[in-house]
Amino acid sequence: MISGAFLILYLGELPPYFKYWAKSCEPNHTYFHWYVYNDRIAEKKDYNKAVTLIPYSFEMLRSDLNSSLHIHLPQHNTRVVCDCRIMLYAFRKIKDQLEQYDFIGYSDLDVIYGDITRFLPENPDRYSLISAADKRPCGPFTLFNRKYLQVILEDGRVKKKLEENFDQVVDTIPGYQNTDSIFKPMSGNSTKDKIAEHLKFTHLDESGILVEIAEAYAPAFCKASPLQPTMGRWFNHRKAFAVWDKGHLYVRDVWGHKKEGAVFHFSRFKNRSRFNITSDALEADHLGIYKYGIINARTLLTRLKIFLTLLY
Repeated sequence: MISGAFLILYLGELPPYFKYWAKSCEPNHTYFHWYVYNDRIAEKKDYNKAVTLIPYSFEMLRSDLNSSLHIHLPQHNTRVVCDCRIMLYAFRKIKDQLEQYDFIGYSDLDVIYGDITRFLPENPDRYSLISAADKRPCGPFTLFNRKYLQVILEDGRVKKKLEENFDQVVDTIPGYQNTDSIFKPMSGNSTKDKIAEHLKFTHLDESGILVEIAEAYAPAFCKASPLQPTMGRWFNHRKAFAVWDKGHLYVRDVWGHKKEGAVFHFSRFKNRSRFNITSDALEADHLGIYKYGIINARTLLTRLKIFLTLLY
């Protein structure tokens, strides 16, 4: 089985669901590790067997991009930091010993993981890129074959795409809603998605350019199913919930479809005031992740109640 590292760049206070995210990472520690680069961390430390926290700031990112890849990130445009997650490999591979892994990729904190290895394609090393989205990279789950990653990052089209995004002064656009963090990405809710569509704006981490470049070296595996079944065919991803069961992840939609997968992305839930986390959830063997928060989902009655929330 391959080994992999996910690079996560999150600037600002770590979200309240971080500890639950980290809990779902830990059962995967035999094959995968997560590196979280954050400007509120004082020193590099292991959070658990699968997660390492690393001090890193926006100014460090600007400096590293400029010195290593000759890419200038304007000081005002902080909403494109998610474009830069995979670029961390270029200037952190020695410091963080990233060359020990077969695959390097990126993910988000607003996800819960299942048993990742069970849902990777057969013979994963034959692919240049593995994504949990159809026909494109996936922000919550993308892995690059390390054999090709450095040349992919050095491709002129990557630099061009980054510079195009950096030049978009998105905070000055009428109708753009300033949220609680200046590091929130350009896309992610209906208002921002409409603006992004108007501008024909796509973050690098979900741009087909990466697939186009990667496929010059080996085939790319870009399929939501089986890695992210909620985004697969026939699944109602807007009316769905997940149950994390001792390291296994099961998702279910309003039509009764039930599938096991590797990742559940709850981005559309997390910023709602109704999204709460019960105090007994962290120590639970079963977690329910749904529109009202994260709860202990040990009993069948609790899971039934979660399912009923899909009906309204």
